[in-house]
Amino acid sequence: MVLFWVSSFVLLVLLVISVVYQLLTLSDLESDYINAHEGVLQVNRAVYVEFALQLIVSVLFLFSGHWFMLLFCIPIIYYSSKTYLQGKHKVSEVDIFGKLHQEKSRRLVKLAMVVIPLCLSLFWLIWSALEDDDFHLSPDELYHS
Repeated sequence: MVLFWVSSFVLLVLLVISVVYQLLTLSDLESDYINAHEGVLQVNRAVYVEFALQLIVSVLFLFSGHWFMLLFCIPIIYYSSKTYLQGKHKVSEVDIFGKLHQEKSRRLVKLAMVVIPLCLSLFWLIWSALEDDDFHLSPDELYHS
């Protein structure tokens, strides 16, 4: 069980890193530190990484039977699939500066929605590690060590 929570925690950290990377790239575009073409390419690549990580995390929770954790992934999956089907998942070079605030706001909401399962995953990781039989010490072992 500890291995499951470690893997879900690592995947969720990678998902957070992907969303934060997109936010930083959009901020760099806003401050004009990078050109629009390069920034748009970086954000669009990171979107596909984000989609893949979200899918892996959701499938992991689905097949392991952790329905409560899956409930936190469903809104993100719905929103991501809706934007993908509408073709709005990619950022366009042409109108990036007009939609920059909107794109950053979308990523901030995604970040907030990913941090919740990340915190829960960390909690369950610690909980399962403490309940693992390898970590239990008898009172005699505590006093004689």
